[in-house]
Amino acid sequence: MDVLEVIALLILIIAIGILVYYYLNDTKIGNKLSNGVPNLRNFNVGGGNASDDNISVSEKLKTKIKDIDMLNINTDAFSNRLDAFLNEKSEELIKDWELATKEDISAFEEKFDLINNDIDDINKRFNEYKDFTNEKLDAVDERLKKLEDG
Repeated sequence: MDVLEVIALLILIIAIGILVYYYLNDTKIGNKLSNGVPNLRNFNVGGGNASDDNISVSEKLKTKIKDIDMLNINTDAFSNRLDAFLNEKSEELIKDWELATKEDISAFEEKFDLINNDIDDINKRFNEYKDFTNEKLDAVDERLKKLEDG
């Protein structure tokens, strides 16, 4: 068995164990079976006052989550701050990460078009020269044959 298979099997066993635990806690059978098992609901997380001893962990978590001011958590504000930072530092980021700008890409496209046109022109001239040279070579070959025959 491969190491990854063993890890996947362990994770699967742990997940099944957690599901069984929650199932037993939520059913009547689970309540009967878990009477002898200490319950986490009455577990005192933070120590503290005697009044906190009767508050369950889930209640403490609920009050902690309720204490968070959800009005101040705004993704738009975070996005705006991130955009402002990137705009402020964009020149440094472009230099540090050697990024291409639209101007750089436009300049490369213009150079490519010029080179492509030059290559087409050179190719056309080469073909004309090749045809002209082949005609001259054929004429020289004919003269050589006449001299050899003649």
